[in-house]
Amino acid sequence: PLLHPLALSGSEIYLWFPWAGVLATPPNGPTKESRHHTRSTRGIRGTPMSLTEVAATAVPKASAAEGDERIAHRGPMRRWLISPEIGALIGAVVVWAFLWGNGQTFGTAGTTLNWLDVAAPYGVMATAIALLMIGGEFDLSSGIMTGGSAMMIGLISRFFMGQGVHIGWAILVAFAGAGAIGWFNGYMVNKTGLPSFIITLASFFVARGLMLVLSKRLAQKVYVDQIKDQRGAKGFRQWIAHEWLAKEFPARDKIFLICVIVGAAVFIYGLCEQSFIRRASLSMSGLGLGAVGVAVALFGFLSLHGTDGVSKNVMFGALAAIGTIVTIVGVGVGRWKSRERTFTETSGGLPKEVVLRASLGLLGIILACVIHFPFDRGERRAVLTWVSPSIRPIIAVLAGVIGLGLTARSMLPSLRERVRAAGVLKLVFFGLYGSLVLGALTISALQLTTVQALRAIGMLLLGTGGVALLLLARSQAAKAHNTSMQLVLGVIAAASLVLMGLVIRVDSTASRFRTQLTAAMIVGATLLLANSLLEFLMEKRAYGNPGADRTGRRLQVIGAVLAVLGVIIRLIFTNFTDAHAAALRAAGKPVPQNVLRETVVWWLIVAAVGAYVLGKTKWGNWIFAVGGNKDASRAIGVPANRVKIGLFVVVGLCAALSGTLVALRYGTVQADQGTGLEFEFIIAAVVGGCLMTGGYGSVIGASLGAAILAMSTTGFQTVKGWNSDARYAFLGGVLLVAVLVNNYIRKKAQEAR
Repeated sequence: PLLHPLALSGSEIYLWFPWAGVLATPPNGPTKESRHHTRSTRGIRGTPMSLTEVAATAVPKASAAEGDERIAHRGPMRRWLISPEIGALIGAVVVWAFLWGNGQTFGTAGTTLNWLDVAAPYGVMATAIALLMIGGEFDLSSGIMTGGSAMMIGLISRFFMGQGVHIGWAILVAFAGAGAIGWFNGYMVNKTGLPSFIITLASFFVARGLMLVLSKRLAQKVYVDQIKDQRGAKGFRQWIAHEWLAKEFPARDKIFLICVIVGAAVFIYGLCEQSFIRRASLSMSGLGLGAVGVAVALFGFLSLHGTDGVSKNVMFGALAAIGTIVTIVGVGVGRWKSRERTFTETSGGLPKEVVLRASLGLLGIILACVIHFPFDRGERRAVLTWVSPSIRPIIAVLAGVIGLGLTARSMLPSLRERVRAAGVLKLVFFGLYGSLVLGALTISALQLTTVQALRAIGMLLLGTGGVALLLLARSQAAKAHNTSMQLVLGVIAAASLVLMGLVIRVDSTASRFRTQLTAAMIVGATLLLANSLLEFLMEKRAYGNPGADRTGRRLQVIGAVLAVLGVIIRLIFTNFTDAHAAALRAAGKPVPQNVLRETVVWWLIVAAVGAYVLGKTKWGNWIFAVGGNKDASRAIGVPANRVKIGLFVVVGLCAALSGTLVALRYGTVQADQGTGLEFEFIIAAVVGGCLMTGGYGSVIGASLGAAILAMSTTGFQTVKGWNSDARYAFLGGVLLVAVLVNNYIRKKAQEAR
């Protein structure tokens, strides 16, 4: 197609794509036709494409595969790993697993619905704040607008005109007022050119002062209660803050398993469709092998759920795993093109990095399996008091020496270039400082960590680190075109997962570790082994195929929806019968009452709308453009001022929605409610992959960040013996790690372009 590039800043160029070609936007803005056909040219969400990448859209698939790596085809896993929300996804899984392993009730249906309810207001606001941050701005008044909207609903519904008014009018006023504040913030940012930090900070103090004054003047106190009892509140609660109590559904577990298994199968098929080359015609022998695998897997799975006993469980579980592997491999052989090589052939040498990582990975796995021997599971003393007093100084000295060595290693290269007295003194000073800091931190950690905790942490770090190193070695072997070693390392990694699962089953006394964790590790090992076999047998696609990629994406969405549907059914229904509930009451035990609140539904709706606008509309393109470079975006016709004002208004409206959910959910609102929450909203957005400088981020990632905040809020309360105030330190650590991970991912994404 004909290219008309318009140089803006650096190497980044924003272009409009009519169907007939690639045309730059006219100075007065896009025409009606170009607006209709506008699409962003982002290789990675939030990152504009360069001219090299635009030209690559016309490159034939052969040259794209063999030419510049910046325009080479990326498989689905690589695209995921360089997406903005991958850090938040990994963080959410790690936080959930951490709290599940330590919390006595975390992970049950009741606690899951509880933290989802807590996450809903965070998620609504995190969506709006993420859009605003991608647009390059902040809003420090977002927290107080949330509480202020709820406060206005309470004050107007109770005290306006002396007797109060219908709560519907109060909600309408709250939305209008919050939207007006958002418009004012955006207008002042555009008009004055001052940082949004200053403008919204002023709005924060004004709104907070007004709420305190009005509450003391009208309610004679700093809070408003009885909001749920006002006129119209009951009707609004039915469709804004309704609660669904769990009902009996005897077939719950069966439907849950069917949805999850079928969803996982469809999702995996979609991944394969995006990764491998299709056959010209189906191989009936491969499909027949897949059918045999399905029969074996179903027999093993059904028998596993219909019998008891360790030996039978092992036998039928192994059958189910073997059947799953045979199914995946059979379907792969029948549907996609096979490699033209035998098992013993290799296509390249083995780099030293592969050998080193594989050796270290195996060492980590071995240490993880034997580390429980020197430590007693029931020992709850601190490690520092557990060891002999004569060893404690040795530990401190060793830590100090390590700190001195690390400091010297980082400073010696610069000192070698030019030896000066000041440099030597600097090395001595910082070396001693690093030695003291690391020694003090080591002693403090040993004094605060019990032997039992050290035992668990050691197994976790050594085990996960070992498997990660093996997978990295497998990836390096694949890059070296040594497919045989890639398969061997994949088999070793899968066997390591099974081995650690069996060690945990033998060693642990907690039922959730002996059953759920062990089963999850075996399932992971099964999928890893199947993936290794597919990677070895199938020819990977190194070029784009729009039809296959589109089919793969749709299948992934369908599979994810089925799995989520199964989880929802598992959460909102119970398989308790009336007789079971009566028996629990007779025994004096509580009957589980799972409650799904409509606030979660509103969160999902807002997040879905935000993700659609950001990824599928011209407004989403404009938001990325304005956040990346406001002046450059204005030069090509983007209404930058209107976009920024709109984003601030969206923040205000979402704050009003969140305030409405809070007011109708709890019925009591404090005058300064929401103060300080603006920082947690920003944390959720940053954890979700949004850059502080704008132009890059994800709404889905921000929602995952909100889930992390909610899990830390409720999860620490389920851990016996832990101070719930530790969540603040936890959040600070999560924020720091998330920023580092997101920066690393963004760097890799730009290198891959």
